[in-house]
Amino acid sequence: MNGGKAYDVAIRSLSVVFVVIGIAILALTLANGGGPISTGFLIGLAFIGIGVARYRLHSKMARGE
Repeated sequence: MNGGKAYDVAIRSLSVVFVVIGIAILALTLANGGGPISTGFLIGLAFIGIGVARYRLHSKMARGE
């Protein structure tokens, strides 16, 4: 695996990890009685947003758009 391919896999993997962490934070917050304006809920949404944005940005850069 060359350096460019390893970088692509690392970026995509970390993006997925961020989304999974965000979903876990959301689930734990809601399970413990947190509402949609609670800190845990907002942090979970932030993690999901960062993961999705990074994945999409890297996909566009890899395609050359």
